[in-house]
Amino acid sequence: MAKHFRKLAPVLAVAALALSGITPAHAAVVKQGTKCAPAKAKKTVGSTKYTCGTNPAGTPAGLTWVTADCISAGTAYATAKGEYDGFTTSQTSTLTAIKASIDASKHSIDVLNQEIAATKTKQYIVGYDHTVKPSVPIKVTGIDAAISAITTHIAEVTAKRDNAGKQRDATKVILAAKYTATQIAGWENSPISALSNPDVSVQNFGNWIRAYASYDTAVNSGNKDIANLQKVPNNFQNKLTSAQAQVDSMTTRYNQAIANQPTQAQTIKSAADQALSVRKSACKIGL
Repeated sequence: MAKHFRKLAPVLAVAALALSGITPAHAAVVKQGTKCAPAKAKKTVGSTKYTCGTNPAGTPAGLTWVTADCISAGTAYATAKGEYDGFTTSQTSTLTAIKASIDASKHSIDVLNQEIAATKTKQYIVGYDHTVKPSVPIKVTGIDAAISAITTHIAEVTAKRDNAGKQRDATKVILAAKYTATQIAGWENSPISALSNPDVSVQNFGNWIRAYASYDTAVNSGNKDIANLQKVPNNFQNKLTSAQAQVDSMTTRYNQAIANQPTQAQTIKSAADQALSVRKSACKIGL
């Protein structure tokens, strides 16, 4: 009877394990790399804590016992590798963006240079020929020629205005001997009223006042035209200077990024390599 019981003992042990849900393989000594079930099951052997899961190192496949150190090392490596991959992607993206900014500024410079060149061949209206009916515009080629033509015209009109002023003042002296200051002031304030006066000197006084005002208006208009024309190359030049400064700044930044990239990349990669080495040791089978 005792002999028969000894033969049944192994069978009864297996049956007991089966009833408890543990197979002989799973009932083996808990070591890192041995098969286990179910997932997320936990065991503590001495001071070592195990979890049933997938080994971060990738071997062996399937559910095996994994130490807490292995899991931590796996997480640390994943983080380090993510930082390296992120740095590489970020650097590529940054360099692409900087290069695009440089190209855009260079294109702006090309366009501005073309516009500056166009001012040398563009035709500008500098006045009108009133000797024909209808009046026809007077045109010159190039912004410099336009400024020169208007400047010459201003000088001519200024001379006429100054002469009108002298004639006005001389006529006023003549009128002062015949009329009161109040009368003269009235004609000055309303030159057109002087035109109906029977005195030719009074009429001349009104005409010279009107002529002076007309010439003065033409001078002021010419000066405004010159100022507006001068703004064109000045604005282009300011924009050109700004665009070139942008190119220089972005180029410096681009070159610095290129120069620093290997060192920064190697530093981050070294950290990832070290984390991988730690994971390899911590996730070694048999621990």
